[in-house]
Amino acid sequence: MSFNRKCYFCIMNERINWIDWAKAFCMTVVVFCHLPQQEDTFYLQYLASVILSTFFFISGYLKKKNLSLKESAKKYGYSLLIPYIIYNAIYYPYWLIKFYIEHGGITLNDALKPIIGTILGQLNSSFSCELNGVTWFLIALFLMHILTDVINRNKHGKSIMLILSIITMILYGANKYYHYAPYITYHGFIRCLCFFFLGHLFQQWNRLKTLNLRKDLTIGTTTLLISLILFYWHINEDRFILHIVLYYVVNLISVFAFVYLSRTINNIKSRLITIISIGTLLIFGLHRMMIGLIDYIIEKTLNITNITYDWYECIAIALAIEMILLPLVINRKKWPILFGKTK
Repeated sequence: MSFNRKCYFCIMNERINWIDWAKAFCMTVVVFCHLPQQEDTFYLQYLASVILSTFFFISGYLKKKNLSLKESAKKYGYSLLIPYIIYNAIYYPYWLIKFYIEHGGITLNDALKPIIGTILGQLNSSFSCELNGVTWFLIALFLMHILTDVINRNKHGKSIMLILSIITMILYGANKYYHYAPYITYHGFIRCLCFFFLGHLFQQWNRLKTLNLRKDLTIGTTTLLISLILFYWHINEDRFILHIVLYYVVNLISVFAFVYLSRTINNIKSRLITIISIGTLLIFGLHRMMIGLIDYIIEKTLNITNITYDWYECIAIALAIEMILLPLVINRKKWPILFGKTK
């Protein structure tokens, strides 16, 4: 047996397979939702609304325990903030070329705005703009890790998490209504903090450790159906408070749906799924640029503008983007820094 194959089986044995399935599914859906398509379809609105909640839940569930603030800042600074800088640096030449093509020129002020925006966590303002906007996820995740480690050192940590969850839910609703802070990182942080906390609490409570196919399948299918039904009511914003409350109810139930459905296929081992899961950070960092390149090539080839895809085309393109990036994941030992690793 070759060395690479031995390493692969070691990785498979060390990893939690159903989490790999959940991460691979979520990552594929994120790429799918970012492709240009008809935005008022029920399935797209549902997926775009709920998918990040499962991502943050899993991140909280996998969080390392008992880290000091210094250890946490060092660990997650390297694994999240450095990739944040790298993926924005990679994106910057693409942004410059795209801006030049779309505007017919570029000034020094134009070129500086995305740099300032990146330093400020993808801030859009009169003096800055977002660069690789999807990387707000890394900034928000870093802050959640640090905050959780600070809270865990307090004997009332669980109560503090509950209070902060309620506060951020209220802030999210207020921000959506009043638009007092149109800042993508802040918006994502207050939107998803409660799901990160919930995942971390599930880890502390030793939940999701045992598998039961019949139970997992029943919970997964039931919660998925309930979340779809409730989402149909949620998308009506005429009664705003109910709309926000249902948002969190739908997202909470959808987390259980995707988690428990992923657990039902835990016994199915797939190298492809494991590699996509390992490459989540890379795919997150590069997929928007790849979508832009694919759109540009197709538009120029077919001589059309503002291309939109059908749902099945979006699935095919999302999978194709992941396949294109897989060699980088497979050979990740050559550039571990792209994956937030030291080696």
